[in-house]
Amino acid sequence: MKKIIFLALSMVLAWSFSVRALETTLVDARGEILKNAQEMKKYSGTSRDPVLLNSMWDSSVMAISQLDAYFSMLGIFNTIKKGNLEKTTVSYLINWLNQMDKTTELNIKSLEAIKSTTDARSKVFALKLKDIFSNLKARIAQELQIVTQLAESTQKK
Repeated sequence: MKKIIFLALSMVLAWSFSVRALETTLVDARGEILKNAQEMKKYSGTSRDPVLLNSMWDSSVMAISQLDAYFSMLGIFNTIKKGNLEKTTVSYLINWLNQMDKTTELNIKSLEAIKSTTDARSKVFALKLKDIFSNLKARIAQELQIVTQLAESTQKK
């Protein structure tokens, strides 16, 4: 009887987490970063700060790649058995989110270090990207809280 209850509870948790993954606001953050990166790339050809814009574009592409990898990792929950949710799977997601948080913090610090630009529009892009990364950092913290709750629920077997 205990196995049936545990199996049912595990299935509900796994199902609700996969539904929650579809609701994540990280997808919206990825869209914001991509849109801003596309604008920067268009402007970098005529800017007097092409190196700065290229660096910010690289940071944006790296953040997008990390988010895409995280979304791919969420697919892990669709490939494992519902009743066999392992601690290592969830801890890997937590580690990835922590690494994304550190990278985002580094990006914010590097954008804050920009004191002057040759082109005023470059400064606008830097400020906008800093706001986007700050928003991403907050969203990562929310996602980390959700995944941590999932990890705690799997440990209570």
